[in-house]
Amino acid sequence: MEGQKLWEVFCTAFNRIKPYLAMVSLSFGYAGMYIITMLCLKRGMSTYVLVVYRHAAATIAIAPFALYFERKTRPKLTLRIFLKIMVLGFLEPVFDQNLYYLGMKYTSATFASAIVNILPAITFIMAILFR
Repeated sequence: MEGQKLWEVFCTAFNRIKPYLAMVSLSFGYAGMYIITMLCLKRGMSTYVLVVYRHAAATIAIAPFALYFERKTRPKLTLRIFLKIMVLGFLEPVFDQNLYYLGMKYTSATFASAIVNILPAITFIMAILFR
């Protein structure tokens, strides 16, 4: 009985600290990404090739989960939905990451990390201005 109570206390505590663990894990992931990216860029890898590799790795990691969990909720693939996917796929992540890596090529990983950490503040200021 006491073991079960201890397990409940552990589960409750773990559920309360999950967001903090996720944020710390995300920070470590970003730090690792900065270091690996800077190593690749300093050794001469093209920013375009790096973006393609990153998207390929993300697709391989996320696609099985999407296919499994979203298999019954996906809408029918019409031409309109396909065109939306293509436009969003080309504009947002590809354009954004190409510019990001091009900027990283000419700065340090520390500066790039500081700029990314400023983004929430800039987003808040823009939200206030464009309200």
